[in-house]
Amino acid sequence: MRIKTEIFQGIFVATCDGTRLDASLAQVFFNSMRSAIEKGHTDIILDLSLVKFVDSTGLGAIVRCLKEINNRGHLVLCGVNANVLSLLKMTHLDAVFLRAETRETSFELLRVEKEKTKAELTAAASTVSGTFKGFDDSLLASLSMEDGEPILEVDNKERRRHRRVGNKQILSSDIIVYITNKGTAKRTAVIILNVSASGVLVVSPSNHSIGEKFVMEGHIGTHFKLEEDVIIRNCREGKYGFEFINPSAETLTFLHQMVGSVVLDGKSVI
Repeated sequence: MRIKTEIFQGIFVATCDGTRLDASLAQVFFNSMRSAIEKGHTDIILDLSLVKFVDSTGLGAIVRCLKEINNRGHLVLCGVNANVLSLLKMTHLDAVFLRAETRETSFELLRVEKEKTKAELTAAASTVSGTFKGFDDSLLASLSMEDGEPILEVDNKERRRHRRVGNKQILSSDIIVYITNKGTAKRTAVIILNVSASGVLVVSPSNHSIGEKFVMEGHIGTHFKLEEDVIIRNCREGKYGFEFINPSAETLTFLHQMVGSVVLDGKSVI
């Protein structure tokens, strides 16, 4: 079996060009799909209209693809026949996967799901109030809450001033990333409002507290994958300033290239 891939209407479409997805083909299938996901294709239509038989290993490979996307996008199964649907129902996965009969309805379903996710986050952003829930004055190495203000970082004995870049200066669309609470394992989608070399300001539909630690994951643009430990340093209702905890060299390089130089004691440095 070959996996045919194409980008149509900005969506990654993978077609299984064969009648079986079983143990002999599952790993090849998954490797191909994982490669696409790692390149940033997290909204995927998987066309199974030619596939007549899927065994448990093949189904496991499809499940692994969904886990690889990891809530960063959507996977729609297209053209699932009666035999494959029976297997999905038997394993109770029919309620887990998005399914559509044709490619045309797959694109529409994917559009609806993306709009639903965006609407939830936009609703959260629209309810942000000006009332502070708290502020950590002990460390200002995060993001200011008002546009146009500088961001001050207290770094041991030195004070640094970081330029902040708004999300619309980076991409024309919203930057959606995911945060996983290290204590509760709860996962939440959030919208990045702005970025600095020390952290990000986000709006979240869930309530969080200053001092909580998370793993933040997502893509900024097509090529840069963000995956860092973060901590909440300040918050308003629905609006949170996250500081990176020991960010990787790759993340620091990306952030400094994006936001520009750091001003240290009045002198510009990279």
